[in-house]
Amino acid sequence: MADRESILVVDDDLNTLKMVEQFLLIKKYDVTTCLTFRDALRELGKGSFSAAVIDYFMPDTTGLKMMKAFHKIDPELAVMVLTASRDIKIAVETIKQGAFHYLVKPVDPDELYINLDKAFKNRSLVLENRRLKLDLQDKYKFNDIVGESGRMMEVFEMTMRAAKVRSTTLVIGETGSGKELIARAIHFNSDRAGGPFIGVNCSALPESLLEAELFGIEKNVATGVDARIGKFEAANNGTLFLDEIGDMSPATQSKVLRAMQEREIERVGSHVSRKVDIRIIAATNRDLAKAIEEKEFRQDLFYRLNVLMISLPPLRDRSGDIPKLIDHFLAKYSSENKMNLKEIDPEAIAKLMEHHWPGNVRELENSIERAYVMCDEDSIGVRHLPAYILNSTGAAPFAPVSSGPTAEAGGALEDMVNDYERGLILSALEKNDWKQNRAAGGMGISERSMWYKIKKLGIEIKKGSSKGG
Repeated sequence: MADRESILVVDDDLNTLKMVEQFLLIKKYDVTTCLTFRDALRELGKGSFSAAVIDYFMPDTTGLKMMKAFHKIDPELAVMVLTASRDIKIAVETIKQGAFHYLVKPVDPDELYINLDKAFKNRSLVLENRRLKLDLQDKYKFNDIVGESGRMMEVFEMTMRAAKVRSTTLVIGETGSGKELIARAIHFNSDRAGGPFIGVNCSALPESLLEAELFGIEKNVATGVDARIGKFEAANNGTLFLDEIGDMSPATQSKVLRAMQEREIERVGSHVSRKVDIRIIAATNRDLAKAIEEKEFRQDLFYRLNVLMISLPPLRDRSGDIPKLIDHFLAKYSSENKMNLKEIDPEAIAKLMEHHWPGNVRELENSIERAYVMCDEDSIGVRHLPAYILNSTGAAPFAPVSSGPTAEAGGALEDMVNDYERGLILSALEKNDWKQNRAAGGMGISERSMWYKIKKLGIEIKKGSSKGG
C-alpha cells in the first residue's frame, strides 16, 4: 500500500530485532530488518524509509556513526536509537547528534508507537516546508534570477503579473542587469511556454540587415535569393524579444509598430501579408523619454511597447543581493566544470561588496568565473579577484577616479546613508533580541548580508548574543 509507512530496523541482537519487528507489524507498518550496518546501508540505498530504529552499540560501528551515514543519504530520516544503557549522557548526546528519540531496552511498544507517530508528522511537516520553499523560489527567483532586496521583489511581482497575461512588456535597465533573464522568465512562466522564445539584438545589426532579420526575405528568382523567414514568423505562437530596441532606426521602428498593430508582417521583397501570433517583450538601456524628445524614438511605438514596464535596478543599488549572487555563480560554475563547490573568504566578499559594478550582474558573474578558474584551493580569496576590483575606489577598469567637490559631496552622502542603515540594523537587532538571523529575515536580506553590514558599519554585537540565534 502506498500510504503505509516503511521502517528500517537495525540491531545485531536477533531477539530484539524480531521483537521490534513484531511490534511494528501489529501496526501494519512495512518493516525491513538488518543485523549489520552494511546490510542497512544497502537497504537504504534501494529505497526510502519513513523512519529508522537502530541499536546504539553495534559490532561494526556505533549508532551515532550509523545515524550520520543514514542522514547523508536521507537528511530528513527520523532515527530512533535503542540501547540497554540508562545513562542520561548517552541520551543527551544521541539527541544532540540528530536522533529523533532515544529508547531504552526492553522496548516499550506504546512508547515506540507514540514517538513514531510524532516522527512521521514531523517528517511530513519538514517535507511540506521544503516544498513550500521550493515553490517560493520558483515564484520569486525564476531559477536563474537571484535577488531578495525590496526592489527585486517588486521586479519579481511585476514579472509574475506579466507572465499571467499576453500584454506587451517593456524591460528597462542598464547593460548587464539581467533584462533577457526577465524576458525569459515571463515567457517560460506564461501560457506561451510551449512556444518558441526568439531573441534579436537590435543594436547588433545595421538597419538593412535588421529589417531582413526581423521580417524575413521573399524568394527572388532573378537575383537568386532564397526565401528566409524572419524573427517575427519564427516566434509565431511564442514570444519575440526585441533587445536594445532603443537603438533601432526610425524607419525600422515604423515597420515594427505596424507589425504590432496589425499582427501581420511583410517579408522584404514581398507585398503579401502574413499573420503572426506573437507576444512582444522589448528591452533597452536607453532613456526612451529623452530619445523621444531628440526625435530618435517614435512616441507611438513607445506607447505601444509600454503596456507593462519592468525597471531593473543596477547592482550597486541592491548590493545586499551580492552574497546570494556569489553563491549562485559559485554553484553554477562548480556544476558546469564538474568540480567541487568552492567557498569564498569573507574578505573577498567584502571587496566585491565595495565595488561599484558598472557592468552589473554580468560583470559580477565574469569576476566570479575568473576567480573560480584562478583558484586552486577550496576557498576563493582576495588574491583571486580581478586586479581592478582590488582598487580601493571600487572603480571599473579604465574608469576615471572622481576627485574634488563631487567626491567630497559623495562622501558626505555616503556617511548619511551609512548612519541611516546603521540605525535600521540596530533597531532590527534590538527587536529580535540581537539574533542576527531573525533580524536579517525581518529586513528581507540574507544572514551573510547582515554579517557584512554589521562588520562594515562597525556595529558592536551585545555580549551574550549569538550569530545563529
